[in-house]
Amino acid sequence: MAIVQGYDGSCHAPTSAIASKVKKGGHTKEEVYAGRVHGEVIKGTQKPDVKIFGSPNRPSVKGPKKNIQLYLCSVASGEKFYGSGSPVHNFQVAAQKHKQFKYDNDGMIDTDLRDRFVEAANNAAEWLRKPKNFRSVIVKVLSDNYDANQVVILEDKYSDAYVFNMYDVINQYVFSDYEVHVTDAGKIVFCADGLEIFYMETRGSKGKVGSINHGVRAPQFYSFLKNNLKYHMVTPDGEVVVPLTEDQERG
Repeated sequence: MAIVQGYDGSCHAPTSAIASKVKKGGHTKEEVYAGRVHGEVIKGTQKPDVKIFGSPNRPSVKGPKKNIQLYLCSVASGEKFYGSGSPVHNFQVAAQKHKQFKYDNDGMIDTDLRDRFVEAANNAAEWLRKPKNFRSVIVKVLSDNYDANQVVILEDKYSDAYVFNMYDVINQYVFSDYEVHVTDAGKIVFCADGLEIFYMETRGSKGKVGSINHGVRAPQFYSFLKNNLKYHMVTPDGEVVVPLTEDQERG
């Protein structure tokens, strides 16, 4: 075992103030979209953000500029969802031990704990390379088992909203020929079409040690959906616009 100085992680985990600002910004866009579709914002942490009166659609609204936290999963919640002793839960437990030592010792790293953590990350990545397993994760973090059945991208309060069917989004992820790799810091990264489409990164801050942030890089997430899936748009005045297909444009 060796004890070495570790990176403090300050560029990865947002401060509470930044996280609050991002969350409030997201809520503003939820309210904007609700106004366009004659609905109302659903308060709380559930996946659907807007209730549309007289419609079965339950949209989840996304609009951040940089990163989107889809699901922050504590070690206890991970044990329930992934299962005790599963590759991903073992990854969390190893992360908790490694990062708790680092937190308790002013950023110093126990290299044995770090190596076990990175090994567990690689084992989890191997499990996630199986589409069936990846599907179970994506269904949970994007839709909470299809409680939300649409993804809405609203990057600016004054721009068109792009509306995608949740089943199409899930299938695009699962059947995308995605690749999974683990960084030197133990972050699990998913790539497809030259884009980073998803990541799983464990936290090391007070009260969140070992929690997994399931997230996406917002611009790449938006491009991944827009480049591959059908959608319709809702304009700022509430008009629904369906883009022409290539055949329709040629005709």
